[in-house]
Amino acid sequence: MKKIILFLAVFAIVANAAASLRSELLKRLEKIQEKGIMLGHHDDPVYGTTWKWEEGRSDILETAGDYPAIMEFDLGGLELGWDKNLDKVPFERIHKEIVNHYERGGIVAISWHPFNPTNGKDAWFKPAGNAVTAILPGGALNPKFNKWLDKVASFIMSLKDKNGDVIPVLFRPWHEMNGGWFWWGASDCTPEEYRQLYQYTHKRISEKVCDNLVWGYSPNLASNESEENFMKYYPGDEYVDLIGIDVYQMAADSVYQGDLRKEFDVMKIVGEKHNKLVALTETGNKTVSHPKWFTETLLPVLEEYKLCYALLWRNAWDNPKEVYASAPNLPTAKDFKKLCKNKRILMNKDIKKMK
Repeated sequence: MKKIILFLAVFAIVANAAASLRSELLKRLEKIQEKGIMLGHHDDPVYGTTWKWEEGRSDILETAGDYPAIMEFDLGGLELGWDKNLDKVPFERIHKEIVNHYERGGIVAISWHPFNPTNGKDAWFKPAGNAVTAILPGGALNPKFNKWLDKVASFIMSLKDKNGDVIPVLFRPWHEMNGGWFWWGASDCTPEEYRQLYQYTHKRISEKVCDNLVWGYSPNLASNESEENFMKYYPGDEYVDLIGIDVYQMAADSVYQGDLRKEFDVMKIVGEKHNKLVALTETGNKTVSHPKWFTETLLPVLEEYKLCYALLWRNAWDNPKEVYASAPNLPTAKDFKKLCKNKRILMNKDIKKMK
């Protein structure tokens, strides 16, 4: 009995500490959102337009003189037991860079593009084969899915700083659900099934990580011009801390700006009504051709709104068509540096002391 009581006491201390880390991160993000907009970049320190895997490098650092305030990494492939993720980045390296960025005062986010549990294909592969119903309780693949979630939870719990404390993380699973390209998306999953998927994921992982995560909900631009459309798949206030939107430029600058404004107007209403942080969770113009795109297309819209962060997608070393930030060798470098110096845009050094 004494051992049980001791175990429960230790567990309670760990849980309270983790819960405190989560609440501290939420408070920090709220302060940051009041001051400005964090610039983010996916896979920032692991590869760039002309390099890969070298340590201490970053296209944004080498262009603007500072790291982005928030970095995001993806866990796709972890569920299969791979040692590298879907973009060939070793999980050991992802682990190391998460710790590095946290200890330099930055914010860390994690996305997850798990492979299709019904056929082993990537997250974008069609047909999906009713994957969501198969992995929910009562489905034939639920035990398999539980193991996947436990692997994600174990990785998250392994993220510790130099003092051995668990690192708080913004976790953004099951994004762009209103599009039709993922196996958990609108083509293969009803809103109710999606809500069950998100809620089940939240409950299972929270049991394992002691609630040290800030949870994000982020649809894709898909005619979300009303609160009703934006919230169609919303899992509930108790499961979400931050709402975001993924908006990429697919047409003229003016169309992209109009899309952003429409989405931000809706998010502002939703964020205030539900007391949630708001963010541009993914954005960019693939292979930017306009040399002043960052300050003349993106920045003017960002300056009109109060957002927690705006995250540019990756600068791919293996795909010249995926270059969403700038780099020293690109025509956009001067303009990008100007963006990063804008008083509304927050870099790593800007948020380092904001606790």
